[in-house]
Amino acid sequence: MDLFEKISVSLLIWYLVPGLGLILFFVCPLLVLNPAVAKLFVSTVGPFGIVILGIILGFLLDGLRLYRFRPRYFTIRGKFFGDLQATIAPNLNPYFIQSCISDVAKSKNVTGLSLHHAIWIMLGDFTILSFIEAFFWTLFVLYLWLFAPCTYHLFDSDMPKNTAIIICSLSSLIFWLVGFRFLSVSKEDQNNTNRMFIDFANQHRDEIRRLLNVLLP
Repeated sequence: MDLFEKISVSLLIWYLVPGLGLILFFVCPLLVLNPAVAKLFVSTVGPFGIVILGIILGFLLDGLRLYRFRPRYFTIRGKFFGDLQATIAPNLNPYFIQSCISDVAKSKNVTGLSLHHAIWIMLGDFTILSFIEAFFWTLFVLYLWLFAPCTYHLFDSDMPKNTAIIICSLSSLIFWLVGFRFLSVSKEDQNNTNRMFIDFANQHRDEIRRLLNVLLP
């Protein structure tokens, strides 16, 4: 019971949702290329198994720090860390400062910081996953164009090569568009969350400094 009480919405967004997204991005090509295998996978694993697999894959994605491959991530993080140190203590590790701010916010029942933090990281993971999926479909279109026979098998049916190229090209375009949209929203949410942390740090600066054993002026 204690375990379930410690599971917050932020943790589900941080770990479970990206893991389920990875499963979706894996199953999507199977639905086009081999629907029977996709159906077999879903029916064999089952809903409970998909949730467990999603959690495992979510921890894998977090370990890979996939969201850090998102363009401008390090630029935004560098500015945020500099602002944190300027607000609290220039000589302390910014991760340590951020962790203390999160603890203070939790003690005051301010859940918005951790929630928004989890959301933009989830969106960062989805950004990279979408670009990987789009890149896969782009390569597959090139394969169809250069090497596929005149008739190709998609959706468990034979169709002309040109039709298969159009379907896969649309899939590629959709995932490129989705990826760029995730990219834009993720950057916006990261900046907004950073401002929330800085505002909270300014409001509770003395308390945070005392917890970090920083001498008050």
